[in-house]
Amino acid sequence: MRPRRPIASPLYPKIRFAFTDHPITVWAGAILLRLYFECLGLRTALTRVLTPVAKTSNHQISVVDVLLAWWYGLALGAERFEHLTRYRRDPLLPRLLGLPRFPSPDTVRRFFGRFTYRHTTEVSEALMRLSLGSLRSPLTGHTLDLDSTVFCRYGDHEGSCKGHNPIKHGRPSHHPLVAWLSERRRLLWATLRAGHAGTANGVQEFLAQALTMLPAGQPIGLVRADAGFFVTTFLTALERRDLPYIIVARLTPLVRKLVIHHIPEADWHPVTRGIAVAEVQTTLPAWRGQTRRFVCLRQTLAERPTASGRRLIECPGYTYRVFVTTVPYAADLVTRMYAGRADCENRIKELKEDLSLDTFCLQSFDATDAAFRTGCALYNLLMGFRETVLPTCWFARRLRAVRDLVLLVGADLIPEARRLRVRFAVPPEDRAEFLQRLRTISEGLPIAAQLEWDLNAAEDEHPASTDSALTIRPESQWSGASP
Repeated sequence: MRPRRPIASPLYPKIRFAFTDHPITVWAGAILLRLYFECLGLRTALTRVLTPVAKTSNHQISVVDVLLAWWYGLALGAERFEHLTRYRRDPLLPRLLGLPRFPSPDTVRRFFGRFTYRHTTEVSEALMRLSLGSLRSPLTGHTLDLDSTVFCRYGDHEGSCKGHNPIKHGRPSHHPLVAWLSERRRLLWATLRAGHAGTANGVQEFLAQALTMLPAGQPIGLVRADAGFFVTTFLTALERRDLPYIIVARLTPLVRKLVIHHIPEADWHPVTRGIAVAEVQTTLPAWRGQTRRFVCLRQTLAERPTASGRRLIECPGYTYRVFVTTVPYAADLVTRMYAGRADCENRIKELKEDLSLDTFCLQSFDATDAAFRTGCALYNLLMGFRETVLPTCWFARRLRAVRDLVLLVGADLIPEARRLRVRFAVPPEDRAEFLQRLRTISEGLPIAAQLEWDLNAAEDEHPASTDSALTIRPESQWSGASP
């Protein structure tokens, strides 16, 4: 009996499948990131920084290559250490990134396992200063936003304890503390803490260390923080450093009594429909007679049913928010100045969702802290990459958009005598912009003499193709280039 032939669909043509040994990658846009790192002289700087954790074994992958591979993996979307395998198996990506070979996940784990608390602090300080080296200061100084977040953990890891977890109650976690430069969207300093640490635990030492990361001549014009930092010792430390601040006051019984009984109704000044502000100079028992300025924001629920803030049983129909501040401006302007702090939540989302720094966890707390802090340094580098290489309109886009629209570029490699020809699968309408980025970032670098690109030549030789070409010559120089 003859086998029955499958019925062919008239909607699709016949497709023939086969294998190829041709080197192909989907991450060819990472050449832009590699050129930006070389523009910063990153490999030379990392060689000095990583000396304390350098390895001495034979056939080793240097610690500089391991850290660069870790950063490339994060930038390209790795969410677990095992995801680095996908880049290790890419036949073309190591050539484009200038790495002799891509390290395995175990190699990266062992690299971070060599870090002690001293190594983590010294290396992260050097990396943060390096990533902030080209930072420009606003005219009125930087606005420093302090915040904390929660990294959920699944397993028995050092420092993973039960604490405040707003998403998964009772789940062990780590509790990082971060400081942001609002106008430039940079991370000034970050550290990992145990999950049961309070929000303000160690914040004075954290602030002192964060201020040392600022480039010379760039002051802090304002410090903003939420109610978790409403601690007397922290307020005193800010005033001792002469740092203006706006901090949300925790609505304790004493503060609620202040809002209800010490502010007459006539002192509430309307700002807009359903919003009124008031201010008062007073003290609290813990302040030992020192008076501070309170600015109160009240919203009427009847006119603004979705208003944020705290509802008080004694005053139904309103929500309240109270700030303690040393800023001498009008009360309504103080509330608007603090409102800009909401953007730091978007920055935390980029750390957790775009770079996935909350998913990389090792048994050693110091190793986990080292992975987190080096990832924070990469965040600043990617921000600089976005401002340097991409148009101004990219400033408001998230890092995942940079990865999907800039780094995600297909390419293949064709050997030609002593040269290697890389063809980028870029649509014709995007080729001019892509090559302009290449020329802009590599101009004046030693690697520029090693690379050749010409959009017109690529179109003339391959009139029917939709790819742009990059010629590398010779291959031996490429493998030894940096970073």
